[in-house]
Amino acid sequence: MKKIVNYKFTILVAALILVALLLPSSSIPKIRSFAGIDKAIHFILFFFFALSYVLEFRRTNRRLPGFLFSLLIVSFFIVASETLQLFTKSRHFELLDMAFDGAGAATAYIAIVALLKMQKSPKRVG
Repeated sequence: MKKIVNYKFTILVAALILVALLLPSSSIPKIRSFAGIDKAIHFILFFFFALSYVLEFRRTNRRLPGFLFSLLIVSFFIVASETLQLFTKSRHFELLDMAFDGAGAATAYIAIVALLKMQKSPKRVG
């Protein structure tokens, strides 16, 4: 139970992603949108999923998760979320969505690593 509490935001973000991706498209209000907004939303959703996972892992373990382990966790969720769409009437499986999911997650991981490296580097007095 403690592990679940440690990853409460990651679980919440995952649940919100599943709701967003599995809602019937008829229940989403029709609004004017620009081309590619669907892909941008996939990128953003998985950016926040990876961000919450890495930050909660770091808070719990005082280190970053290993890259391969993170890749495995995020990839599993990406494949599972797209596969679940096969069981809906108005959603469908798309490899391009998976690519944007992965790009969003990778961007979050890279951004955190870069920020942590910047924090550790000594300040230069000019």
